[in-house]
Amino acid sequence: MNIFKLSRTDMVRLLYSLKGQGEHSPLDILVQSANMSAEKAANHLEIPEFLTRYERKKQKKEYGLSTNEIVELGNLCELTSLKSTAIQNWVKRDIKDLIGHPELGKKYSVEQAVILLIVRDLKSIYDFEHIRAILKAAFNTISDRSDDVISPIAYYESCAYVLDAIQHHETPSMKESNLQEIVEQETERLHHRFEVLNDSQWLKIRQIIAITVLSILTFHIQTTAHQMTADFL
Repeated sequence: MNIFKLSRTDMVRLLYSLKGQGEHSPLDILVQSANMSAEKAANHLEIPEFLTRYERKKQKKEYGLSTNEIVELGNLCELTSLKSTAIQNWVKRDIKDLIGHPELGKKYSVEQAVILLIVRDLKSIYDFEHIRAILKAAFNTISDRSDDVISPIAYYESCAYVLDAIQHHETPSMKESNLQEIVEQETERLHHRFEVLNDSQWLKIRQIIAITVLSILTFHIQTTAHQMTADFL
């Protein structure tokens, strides 16, 4: 079995699908992204059981996720690494006040799962005190989606767009630009997606998206350095 990694933009499509939105099922999105037939994917990819279970139900409604399923979901995505012990600690202790109780019976909603994915992205640089401040700036009352400045999935989706743009950005001369400037430029291009926000809100969200993208890139660089070190030690 191969460990297949979704791009961030494909991960966003999968998240919307788990919310019961979009034309394709989560499993279809995974298979299409791997550029395989369904039969070949079943034989060559490590497909989480909950995705095949969702496929069998053929129901267009939001899928509730357990903490273990959130880990499986997160680890389908590039530039992401989750562990069950970390997620358990986060929901029971570190960000218990932010994530709240499971919203779908005993399962977490997709938006709650996305908040945990965002926490993973921010954890490369920030401690939980700073993460709380960032999340509260984006979501106000974390457990209340009605007062969000930006929804968790829109936050995650914006980071995916910026990362994709950076990936396709021409490598600049260090004299002309730097990584921070590129991230800020690409983040500013998202302004039209948030026309409902006033200038003060947009400036805050723009900064939050930019620092989250930089944190994701930091994790990628750290992981690459560790892997390179392991190759010769």
